[in-house]
This record gives sequence, C-alpha cells and structure tokens, in this order.
Amino acid sequence: MRHARTWIGLGVSALCIALLLIRVDRHELLDALREVRPGWLIPALILLAAALWVRAARWAVILRPVRAVRTTDAASLLVIGYAANNVLPARAGEVVRSVLFQRRHGGSALTALATIVVERVFDGAVLAVFLAAVIADGTTSGPLRALALVAGAGFTGLLVGLAALSAWPRGVWRLIDRVLRIAPGRLHARLDALAAKFLDGLVLVRGLRTWTLVLALTATSWALEAACYWAVGEAFGMGLSAWAYLGICAAANLAIAAPSTSGGIGPYEFFAREVAVALGVAGALATAYALVLHAVVLVPVALAGVVLLWREQLGLRTLATTELPPEPAGSAS
Repeated sequence: MRHARTWIGLGVSALCIALLLIRVDRHELLDALREVRPGWLIPALILLAAALWVRAARWAVILRPVRAVRTTDAASLLVIGYAANNVLPARAGEVVRSVLFQRRHGGSALTALATIVVERVFDGAVLAVFLAAVIADGTTSGPLRALALVAGAGFTGLLVGLAALSAWPRGVWRLIDRVLRIAPGRLHARLDALAAKFLDGLVLVRGLRTWTLVLALTATSWALEAACYWAVGEAFGMGLSAWAYLGICAAANLAIAAPSTSGGIGPYEFFAREVAVALGVAGALATAYALVLHAVVLVPVALAGVVLLWREQLGLRTLATTELPPEPAGSAS
C-alpha cells in the first residue's frame, strides 16, 4: 500500500509539473524570474512566520483539555512536523509531530495525531470557503471549479461529522464499539483501545466558544499566509488585489491534499499558477511566481525544522523511521 501511494504521488506530481511547464516559453519564464525584486521576500517570510505562530496557538487551544502546552512548544513541534512533511512521503510529518509531542508532554501519540486531523478539517473548510469566494467573482477555470466543488463538499462533510462527534461522543463510541465487536476477543480489546485514544483527540473541540476561537485562529492563520503570497506577488509586480491571493493560497494548499511527492511539488505550483492566470496574469509570469512562492514556503520551514531537530538531538534518519508507538490496551470512557 505504501509503495502504491508513493507511485501514485509521483505520477500526480509528474503530471502537474508537465501541465505547469508544457505551455510556457522557457525564455519568458527565465525573464520573469530575473525581474523578481528580492526585497519583498523579507516581509513574505515575516508573514509566513506569523501564520505558523497563529497555527501553533490554535493547536495549543485544541490540546488544552488534555495538556496545557505553551505556544512556543507547539510552534516548535509544528515546524518540525511541517519540515518532515516537506522531505518525507505520505505526510509522515503528522506522525513525527505526534510522537515528538508524546515524548515531550506525555499522553497518547494517537490522541495527538487525532488533534492534527482536527486541524486539517478546519484548514480545509476555511480554505474551501476562500476559494469559493474568489471563484464567485467570475473565475471560469475548469480545474479550479472542480477543486472548489470537491474540497467544499468533502471538508464540509468532515466538519459536520466533527461537530457530531463533539456533540454526541458517547453515541458515536457505542456505534464504533459495535462495529469492532466482530473482531476476535484479544484483537477487539486492542482495536477498542486504539479507537478510544484516537476518538479522544477528535472530540476535544467542544462548545460554541471553542469552535469560534478555533475557526477564528484558522481563518487568521490562512489570511496571514495569503498576505505572504501577496508579498511574493509584489516581488514579481503581478498587480493582483489582496483578495485574489486568498484564492491562490486556498487552491495551492487544497491541491496538496491529493497524493503527490513530498512537499506537494507539482499540484501546489499548478493550482497556484492556475488561479493567477485565471485572474489575468501572463502564463510565464504566473509560473515563475508559483515556483518561487513554493520555495519561499518550503525552504525556510525545512531549514527551521532541521535546526529544531538538532536542538531535540534528533536527525533526519530518525524522522524517516518514526512510527506511532504501541498504545496500552484499555477501554473507552
């Protein structure tokens, strides 16, 4: 299964890179890259750091019912996880972040992993709204409309499911337990314990106040990242409105939910370029922008992750072999 996903990811990335470059004149692309004004990349990096900090604060809020975690600690683990996602396949950085959280703060790595799933659901729902809002302004791109439709339907359903879990955790647990009873006794006890730990993390966001806070932090973090995209756009002199960069941010990040190589290389650039072209930017300029934008988002986070790993006295080889540790058997509460 792992090898199949890797090959599918490579195929998706190769296809997207081919679609990205096939209709672009190489000389025009190089000219666009030469015209970039690097001074704008400094505010872009500051805005990206602010987005990551708000995202770490959101994770700390989600974790609060089980562990009091400082935003600085959450930010450190979040950046390491993001860096691992950029160099390891199959978004293995989520597992890395969960395991490092358990090592540093105790508790269950499975519960921590479930909180990251909660993050992803909120991220996808907010980004789907951003993309739909930009498309509603009159964008006619077929791939963008398909992405908005699939992402909107998928993440809306997941958000509704998450709300149901939070409102009726005992009822959902009884349903899961009935399904697991088909397994033999010892295996049933094991699956029962694993499901309980994971469910614990999925139901941490409870109450209107917490939901509102998590949604507000999610929207703020992605608005800050979109502002980073705007700064990179200014470096290229694209002249798009700030509103347009919400669509670029949404499309690029929703696209990497699909299988691809590490870091989402291929789908990210293709859909970032697709939005820019749909909004009137020339193809070569939009392609150059997408390539530089992804480097701005990937490289600093990867370097920061390596530094933080060194502080944790861990190496990249450790990341590559990180797996969720076994959970003790137990029952749901």
